[in-house]
Amino acid sequence: MSQSYETYKPKLSPAWWLKSRRYFLFMMRELSSVFIAVFVLLFLYQLFALAKGPEAYADCRSALKMPAFVAFYAVAFVFALYHTITWLGVMGRVQVVRMGAFTVPPKLVTAGAFVGFFLVSAAVGCIFLYAL
Repeated sequence: MSQSYETYKPKLSPAWWLKSRRYFLFMMRELSSVFIAVFVLLFLYQLFALAKGPEAYADCRSALKMPAFVAFYAVAFVFALYHTITWLGVMGRVQVVRMGAFTVPPKLVTAGAFVGFFLVSAAVGCIFLYAL
């Protein structure tokens, strides 16, 4: 007596992630990494142009001032902020901090991550503001 079993294969539409706010936000967070990767590639392009000399760098800067690139940088900035906020928001759940027998509460770990982020951002901003 032989029986054949079929594997259950749920049928999902290509837009399954649009039906739930939670899934949508997750997918937007994942999409943010694509924009950040393209930003890094553009930054590397700029560094290579800088290494080639002032004329090549000036050409690169003028090309990156086109409205399409400015719009891309604005979108990439919003995605980078969203990615940072969502990642720091889960920090207390993914990083358990123990000090001897004491475990730091997750909300305190998350708050510390945000404070650290703002302090480092402010320091980098001051360096660029006063160094240039």
